[in-house]
Amino acid sequence: MPHPVHSENVQKLVSKQVTLWDLKRQSDQARRRNGRGEVGRLAFGPYLLISREKGSGGLKVAEIVGSHLGWPVFDRQIVEEIGRQAHVREQLVESLDERARGILDDLIREMLLKDEMVTDSYFHNLKKVILMLGHQGDVVIVGRGAEFVLPGEFGLRIRLVAPLAVRIERIRELLGLSLEAAREDVLKTDRERAEFVRRHFARQVGGHLNYDLVINTGAFGIELAAEMVLAALGHKLGVTPEPARLAVGVK
Repeated sequence: MPHPVHSENVQKLVSKQVTLWDLKRQSDQARRRNGRGEVGRLAFGPYLLISREKGSGGLKVAEIVGSHLGWPVFDRQIVEEIGRQAHVREQLVESLDERARGILDDLIREMLLKDEMVTDSYFHNLKKVILMLGHQGDVVIVGRGAEFVLPGEFGLRIRLVAPLAVRIERIRELLGLSLEAAREDVLKTDRERAEFVRRHFARQVGGHLNYDLVINTGAFGIELAAEMVLAALGHKLGVTPEPARLAVGVK
């Protein structure tokens, strides 16, 4: 659901991610994590990638799963803000070793050369942020077509959906809108997200084979959807919640 993003909060989140990454590298934990692997010369994963319909509860599911795993959540607004702020983006770049930086730059150049539709620096930076986060791993990324950027074998790709009436009612309650205004908001956002994917990735949003699991939160609810995602992460990647976090019921 929409929420304001403040530059200082984005800076803190990135600083925390960089600190965690440094600690893992120093302890060799980065190399030994379940679900992690290499494409060419660059390691990726593990990560959770969430695509969602407006009002399906994507961010809430991301927050629940992230809290159980101790993984930070990077939603659409946060990823875009990192892409816009050169100094914050550079902080992520500087956290990578020299070899990884070079490989990442080569990979991005290859991706952009293959995609003749990409001409703006915004999308270049967006892809770079997603690739850096995917390389560091232990993250949840919501939206921005991350499932089309990062290797699927080292992450879990989820699509969250719900009946239109359910999604409209959720947005109406959340934002205090009239039924008609909520309907307009939901449909407009769905169109914008579909257009983003079509324009930048030449894909159809919601194509089921783009995802490992599609969950109807109208049928199962948000909490159970999060449990299903955690189970799927364990099954596909061997990623399980931290026992200490489960013991205290972190939410």
